Order: sequence, then structure tokens, then C-alpha cells
Amino acid sequence: MAQLILAGITLLALKLIWDVYKDYQTKPNKKKEKGQVIDLSEAWIDMDNLPYRKKGALLSRADLALFILLNDVINHNDYVVLPKVRLEDIIHSAPNVQNAEEYLLRLKDKSADFLICNLPDLQPKLVIVSENPQDNRIKQLSDTFNKRASEEAGLTVISINNSNLPTHPELTLLLKKYGVV
Repeated sequence: MAQLILAGITLLALKLIWDVYKDYQTKPNKKKEKGQVIDLSEAWIDMDNLPYRKKGALLSRADLALFILLNDVINHNDYVVLPKVRLEDIIHSAPNVQNAEEYLLRLKDKSADFLICNLPDLQPKLVIVSENPQDNRIKQLSDTFNKRASEEAGLTVISINNSNLPTHPELTLLLKKYGVV
């Protein structure tokens, strides 16, 4: 009887080994590539054939129209309008705040649509957020964060609907309240 049980266990073990062997033979032995490793040093780069191309324009049509309007209205002797300024360049986190690095990381990819700065020192004066009711939810959330972060840093924020721009006199009156006209 013991010999019969031993023979059964041996057959079962051989069957398992055979199944594992068959699985190993049928599966490709190739490892998945995780993507090309990019060396950040410039040693490997073919500097004669970089894959970069110039974009058509810095601003969308609607944002360009707002930029031109802002430029027409402000006092050029004392102020300048700058488009797409990174929040990281105009806002910093308080040094002793808990999770300061995380707060700074949130600013990394965010930008003010327009920034009005004092001349000649380019001190930030006013943040202009270009809004559109048709913007997707992610853009709206990003705009909300940008406004809140700018306000917390002590900057004045104005939202302007770029699908329904104010007239020259309306914008002049609005900016006059903030002393940049």
C-alpha cells in the first residue's frame, strides 16, 4: 500500500514539473522593456538633431486679445504686463511651515496668466487670471488654486472672462481701482 501511495505522489510531482516546464517553454523569454533610459548629461545627445520645434504662438487668440487690451490700458511708465509667469517665480512658501516642500511642488507647474509688475524693479503688483466658462474642470480647479495661492501670498487677483472681454473703458476703470492706469 505504501508503494502505491509513493507511486501516486511521484506521478503527481512529475505532472507538476512537466506543467511548469511546458509553461516555461511556451512563454516568451523576453523581459518587458520599461522604456528608454535617458541620460541627463549631454554626453549621449546628438546635438545636430534635437527633436524640438518652435510653437506657433505663446498665447491663444483669446489670451492674446486680453494681453493686447491690458497693454493698451496700463501706464507704461510705471508698469509692464508679463504673460505666463510661473507662480514659483513670484511666490515662495514660508520657511517654517510644515510640508513646505510639498507646497512648493504644487507651484512648480502653475503659472499666472498675466502679471502686472512695477517698473523698473519688476515687483509683482497684480495677477490677472484669464477665465472662460467653457474651460474644462481641471483648468477651472487649477485657476482656483492659482488665485488662492496668489491671494495668500499677498497679491491682488483679478479674473477676466476671455470669451467676453471688457471694453477699453471698462478695463481702464477696473485697473484704475488697483492703481495701474
